[in-house]
Amino acid sequence: MQATLNTTEPGKVTFPALDMLRSERNMIGAHIVMSLIALTFGIFMGPFQAFHRSPAFMASFAEFQIPVFSYYYQAVTVHGVMNALFFTTFFIIGFTYYVTQRSLQRAIKSVFLGWLGFGLMLVGLVLCVVTVSADPQDASVLYTFYPPLIAPPTYYIGLVLLIVGSWVATANVFITYLEWRKEHKGERSPLAVFATISNFIMWDIATIAVAIEVLGMLLPASLGLIKVTDPQLGRVLFWFFGHPLVYFWLVPAYISWYTMLPKQAGGKLFSDNLARVAFIMLLVFSIPVGVHHLFADPGVSEVSKFIQTILTLIVAVPSFMTAFNIGASLEYAGRQNGGKGLLGWIWKQKWNDPVVAAQLIAMLVFATGGMSGMINASAQLNIAVHNTSWVTGHFHTTLGTAVTLTFIGILYWLLPMIRGRKLFSTKAALWQVYSWGIGMTIFAASMGQAGLEGAPRRADLGNSPYLTDLAKNWLNLTAIGGAILLVSSILLFVNIIGTIFFSKQPVVEGAPIETRGNPNAPAILERWSFWIAVTVVLAIFAWGPVFVQAIDFNNGWNVLRYLPSGLQLK
Repeated sequence: MQATLNTTEPGKVTFPALDMLRSERNMIGAHIVMSLIALTFGIFMGPFQAFHRSPAFMASFAEFQIPVFSYYYQAVTVHGVMNALFFTTFFIIGFTYYVTQRSLQRAIKSVFLGWLGFGLMLVGLVLCVVTVSADPQDASVLYTFYPPLIAPPTYYIGLVLLIVGSWVATANVFITYLEWRKEHKGERSPLAVFATISNFIMWDIATIAVAIEVLGMLLPASLGLIKVTDPQLGRVLFWFFGHPLVYFWLVPAYISWYTMLPKQAGGKLFSDNLARVAFIMLLVFSIPVGVHHLFADPGVSEVSKFIQTILTLIVAVPSFMTAFNIGASLEYAGRQNGGKGLLGWIWKQKWNDPVVAAQLIAMLVFATGGMSGMINASAQLNIAVHNTSWVTGHFHTTLGTAVTLTFIGILYWLLPMIRGRKLFSTKAALWQVYSWGIGMTIFAASMGQAGLEGAPRRADLGNSPYLTDLAKNWLNLTAIGGAILLVSSILLFVNIIGTIFFSKQPVVEGAPIETRGNPNAPAILERWSFWIAVTVVLAIFAWGPVFVQAIDFNNGWNVLRYLPSGLQLK
């Protein structure tokens, strides 16, 4: 049985607490810092892509280039892989380690596994960055890696190491959690840990498919071991993983919204049980609904597309539950802070606190992303926006704002905690948070409107003659949003560097971590074997016909080649 942190005498640290603090300073700190390094590679590619897609900008600065941006799709690949895969995975694992050990009041079980997972992901990051930088023509296959585009082997090895490293990290958390349960029989785990376990179960199931795609299809093709591959089956395998990936990003943001934001805002969570049900629903439905990314594919039947529309609308339910639960929690906090009347509680939120403001803005923009997501989720409406810049706009309201801005809000208290020094500049942090919200709103809304006017999703547009005048105007506006985001990004890294190297004042404990679970939570919600079984059955129900259709669509399974016969590569 591990002792708890000494909260009555902050200056006095018992030995178990010292183990936790060392973990935070070293292993967790390493994950957070490496996530920021990955973000550095990816984040600055974003504004320059917006500039490159703006006809007005390209007409005035056609010769403007930066070294890594000399090839447009190289910048798109770096932006996607570093932001969507490496930044998020490093940050989520570091944040999860922190939340797990603080909530359970015990250090992460294995320091060795922690560093092993970190090392694998770090090598993967280096391989991907070096490969895309050195070989932009062949390696620029985007983060949605589909055959028949085949990158060099080191690119795929890097991705494999990222996935395997994340599996090692999830095993470390599971072991820590199971040991806690042995010592606390009959107790409910703290909500943050409950959410983490559901998220990591979903992640481990979903990543099996992308591992099969990379190890069984893309890497062998890259190494020249096979001569044929199957684009349709590749897309099916990717999106079995690709949509749960969205929830893998989102659940840690939800953890902050549910378990930390209410206290940071001056209130308390409205309903712990409602939150647990929402997390279970995200686990159960996140994998089955990924087929809606294949609505425009000819290898998926209309019956499957109809079923997927219904399933995708169901997964909106936990989002509505979250909106109600967090909204009620914030209303309580606002009224505790003196809010009067119907909407007075809104203005009594801590809008001058960058930690709180970042999450409030993230939630407001995420609401628009949820509404645009309902269009993507409809097999009929999806056809109108498929592969247009509407999708890019939607994506930046979810990952670009709801997730990233929440992670930034977390960073503004977590980084000082790890460093042991106060945030370098609260004022700069506020400017950064609000400029991010404004810039991303302009960017995402303009991208969406440009998509409705026919602007394609990934094309290197510049002065393309086929763009309508309205589409050009909206794309020009995205460049303005990109410029604001560039300023916001610079402010972010100035604050990060200042906190790490120049801040001198010691930090005050500022992480509102719950260490007790709700004793009234239904026991069934924490019977993980049952929920894993439900998730697997639903995944088979939703994806089984799609995999069969993908194989039939390509004239059957070629056992001798281990892959469906299909498109010749080279």
